[in-house]
Amino acid sequence: MSLQDNIAARARKTVLFVDDEPTMLEVYRLVFKSLNDDWELHFASSGQAALAKLQEKPFAVIVSDMRMPGMNGAQLLTEVLKTYPRTARIILSGYAEQESVAKCVGAAHQFLLKPCDVMTLRSTLSRVLALDVFLNNERLKVLVSQMGSLPSVPSLYFKIIQELQSPDASVERIGDIVCQDPAMTAKLLQLVNSAFFGISRKISNPTEAVQFLGVNTVRSLALSIHAFSCFEKARLGDFSFDRVWNHSLTVGTFAKKITQAESSDRAMIDEAFIAGLLHDVGKLMLAANMAEQYQEAMTLARERKLSLTEAEQLVFGATHADVGAYLLGLWGLPVPIVEAVALHHRPARHCENGFTPLAAVHAANVLENEISGDSLESAPPTLNMSYLASIGLADRVEDWRAAFHEMLEQKAEAA
Repeated sequence: MSLQDNIAARARKTVLFVDDEPTMLEVYRLVFKSLNDDWELHFASSGQAALAKLQEKPFAVIVSDMRMPGMNGAQLLTEVLKTYPRTARIILSGYAEQESVAKCVGAAHQFLLKPCDVMTLRSTLSRVLALDVFLNNERLKVLVSQMGSLPSVPSLYFKIIQELQSPDASVERIGDIVCQDPAMTAKLLQLVNSAFFGISRKISNPTEAVQFLGVNTVRSLALSIHAFSCFEKARLGDFSFDRVWNHSLTVGTFAKKITQAESSDRAMIDEAFIAGLLHDVGKLMLAANMAEQYQEAMTLARERKLSLTEAEQLVFGATHADVGAYLLGLWGLPVPIVEAVALHHRPARHCENGFTPLAAVHAANVLENEISGDSLESAPPTLNMSYLASIGLADRVEDWRAAFHEMLEQKAEAA
């Protein structure tokens, strides 16, 4: 398969639907008929038939039902991940199939619960395809390929998700899972006992940490602690690993608070927290793997009074947001998380109206830089007010700013 073929396929937005029920394939055909000019739709009635089609041509996205005879959706997407990792993977599953779904966490970028309404599916596909445009440019792929082996997503994260999906999930069992990783346990306890969370008494074991912080917070922290530990060697003269960690933790926490104020959607709140925690992981990847060039980018930003992202683009042909989102895409994290990381400096490129984790991370990142005054950049990021106005949130900025000041005051008192 040539590079030209791959690029052409992505320009045509090729989508492969897989379902063993002919009626469902016909529904997809009819529902998306109006998009034929923009999307090239293909259909397969089994996992094996889908793999055969993937051998013939590249696909931007595959949408598979979970329950199919022979090869189920989890098995199919696992094979697609191994052989066609740049194909975005979406799985449709029912409540009764959650045990099977847990086994393919990481093989799918997005899970949609059946029955899935047409607008949700269409919106998800649009977002995945839009994200694909700027995460699969050739310069970015070449850049990432020069970084050597990329870290895999921590097994601890998947074990916690699997436990959460168990009908008899318990805080004690999740604490036991965390204990399986001594380094993770030490870091989590250090974090939970810091002024950041303002807990009045010392927490001495992971089960207590889970009880105080909540399972979803611990799951998110496990993911970010692992990501940061993989790049701890990212230490340059002008680059502070500790500054990036503290900034990311603050942005994640505040993005979560913003989302709680704007939405009651639990999944969105958790996604905003994870995206905020990991929004700058691309900086660590670049600094750890390409120290000399990253020092060049930081020097260029300072001397020319550019933003760091502008300097990164000049030096690498991609930004830390692109690189970080690429890693999280490979990890199979949900699209809203990858999207928020990819676009937190350029949210206007988002194709969806309304509040999303991207809005929260964009605002939290800018406000942290603004209020902490600890940015090393000569041209720190600024709020994109036209974007916030377009999603009806421009008038919320002062409330967010006040809430951020309050959060920092509480942290200072706890310290």
